[in-house]
Amino acid sequence: MEEVRPPTVASPGGGGGGATIAARRIPALLAGYWAFGQFWGVWVIVIASLNATHDLTYSENGRLLTMLSLTAVVVMALVAPRLASLPLGRIVPASLVTLAIGALGMGFAPGAVLLIAFAVVGAGNGLIDVFMNVDAQRVEVATRKPVLQWLHASYAAGGVTGAAAGGLVGTVGLDFRAGFAYAAAALCVTAVMNAKVGTSDAGADAEGALRFSLSAFRRHGGLWVLGLVVLFAFLVEGSMDTWSGLYLQEQLGATAAQAAVAFAAFSASLFLGRMFAGRVLFGLGQRATILFAGVGAAVGGAVVAATDSALVVGVAFLLMGFSIAAAAPAAFGLVERIAPTDQTNAIAAITTVGYTGFVWSPPIFGWLADAFSLRTAMAVIVSTTLGIIIAGFLASARRLGTARPTDSVRGSPS
Repeated sequence: MEEVRPPTVASPGGGGGGATIAARRIPALLAGYWAFGQFWGVWVIVIASLNATHDLTYSENGRLLTMLSLTAVVVMALVAPRLASLPLGRIVPASLVTLAIGALGMGFAPGAVLLIAFAVVGAGNGLIDVFMNVDAQRVEVATRKPVLQWLHASYAAGGVTGAAAGGLVGTVGLDFRAGFAYAAAALCVTAVMNAKVGTSDAGADAEGALRFSLSAFRRHGGLWVLGLVVLFAFLVEGSMDTWSGLYLQEQLGATAAQAAVAFAAFSASLFLGRMFAGRVLFGLGQRATILFAGVGAAVGGAVVAATDSALVVGVAFLLMGFSIAAAAPAAFGLVERIAPTDQTNAIAAITTVGYTGFVWSPPIFGWLADAFSLRTAMAVIVSTTLGIIIAGFLASARRLGTARPTDSVRGSPS
């Protein structure tokens, strides 16, 4: 549940000394985002045991995920701006610790307070998505290195190791709580790493970077097309984080180890997409990239929903992950055309719309799984890739309201 490209903010240091200080933060930031992705990799595998322990239906699980996502959106839109004056060297570690507390709550809290644990996880997600991305953006500006690209690739790498850890827990017969404890420990260790590395004393909002507002859609009409791309891309990726493990284990009868391998394949291909595919595809132009992402994800997803073989699903996950990895970054890359002087608010607006998919999709998919089957829910998830394809066709210069004649403006993958 990540995929945010933050607004551009000024370099914290300036000059060679500032670049040196900023460069020291790179390993800690990547480690923190790796731990973030690892939590969700663990979750994908142990969710079946969590549901069984608390006797949760798919609909009830969907409502808990809605609370998680709704809390994340509220934190991003309302709480984060009020914390933006705090030094990033404090708020980044605090964000990681918040998620660690929520992870422990998911594992060890009694059913009566499980809703609170999911809300805490949502708060941690929202804080991490805002402040670690802002911190990474500052480091990228200061060092002139593709730190954001590395950051989001590290999240995907965390999905691989997290799925492996979750699969190991199930394979050796450990209690599922061990998976959450491991994820929480990794988050705490990386929080300490980020607290120890030097950073600017300035807050994240030195230039009003976090003044999120949906009013950008009124000022720049073409943003709604990009909002659709990000919405459906986030929805598919977020659904994979939350539902793919259940689908593999309960619909296809896969073991925890098999589910771990399949999700690790998805995360690994997402990692490769973040690291390499974006540069290749962006040479074709963002519009072509969006179309490729939608078509590739749709084909891979159709195979996932149609087959009964966990092995085939794992192969299809490779195509899904590699394809959809470039969708949201390509959409963010087009913001420069539509709102060249208002990129901060434009990016914030389409990101907020993207996150709403995490709010309304879990209860819908949970209801579909209860009323019909997990396969039906997966088929509906896959069908949302059509939204990316349609938005790709709409993303022409004329429809986006820009006078630029070509579709080859360079973008930077997030």
